[in-house]
Amino acid sequence: MSVNLQEGFIITRDAHAALLDLKNLVDSAEEKIRVAERESIGAAIGRTKGDNPLKTLRDAAEQLQSPSFETAVALARDKMQSAVKWHLEGQKA
Repeated sequence: MSVNLQEGFIITRDAHAALLDLKNLVDSAEEKIRVAERESIGAAIGRTKGDNPLKTLRDAAEQLQSPSFETAVALARDKMQSAVKWHLEGQKA
């Protein structure tokens, strides 16, 4: 594999890794919301076990507003733009 193709592979792989990191944060927040749904259903039917759906929802919201989430979004955006730019420049050559 040529050095140029290796560079393209690495740039594309980095974009994929950044997107996976972002996905993991979103998946974690989604799981918290799913738990909050179950807690809400339990409260609605009178089967609470000390669950607090509001606290669980706040945890999910805080995760999506955290600096680490913002960093992950920015990094994924940057890596994706770099990969697209690299591939566009490769098509021109």
